[in-house]
Amino acid sequence: MPKGIYIVGTDTEVGKTVVSAGLMHLMLAQKYRSSYFKPVASGAIVINGITEAIDAVFVRTASGFSEEPGNITPFVFKNEVAPHLAARLEQMPIDVGVIKDRFQYLKGCYEWIIAEGAGGLAVPLNDEGYMQYDLIRELGFSCLLVANAGLGTINHTLLSVHFARSIGLKIKGIIINGSTRSLLERDNAETIIKLAGVPAVITIPALTGVDTEKCQIGNLKEVFEKSIVIDQIVAEMDEL
Repeated sequence: MPKGIYIVGTDTEVGKTVVSAGLMHLMLAQKYRSSYFKPVASGAIVINGITEAIDAVFVRTASGFSEEPGNITPFVFKNEVAPHLAARLEQMPIDVGVIKDRFQYLKGCYEWIIAEGAGGLAVPLNDEGYMQYDLIRELGFSCLLVANAGLGTINHTLLSVHFARSIGLKIKGIIINGSTRSLLERDNAETIIKLAGVPAVITIPALTGVDTEKCQIGNLKEVFEKSIVIDQIVAEMDEL
């Protein structure tokens, strides 16, 4: 059976797409037959007449992963707002059945799936209150939580971990993204390791030259190669 992990954030703009791209690069470099999957994406670009999610294009640029855009990002919105609002503005309701159909396709083609969420766990995907955590549970994923390195991250991270547990989701690891190794950020990481009770907590240094909007990967590959042993992440992935 395929295995995978679902990447969620403690907040928006914490680096989920960068982490997804870095992990996909490492997976493919080590010959893991892996797919990226972002069910709902806000922020689009048109390439050769095809509307694609900016995040998916960035992951492709960084990792070399290639698949039909509609299979890896079934719902792409131009408006960079919360999914339920984007769906309403663009009159394109998010159909969970379509997401599950694409997911089944990927499971049939790949052995490993790196899924990326839209923001954090408690993000509504429609106006009726269907939440991102509902989708994650129904697809059968455990989660990898991406957190900012700076001030406020202890609160945001611990709240996310405790909320996940309260609704029956497993957080298999935490990636603290963008560390400059300041005293504050070192203490943040040490405190999260002590209090979160999560199997793996990994710190990623601040990257240079990276811009997801412009698909500039900077030193992403080099930093992830030095910071993460991908077999340790793979070992935390559950069967789907």
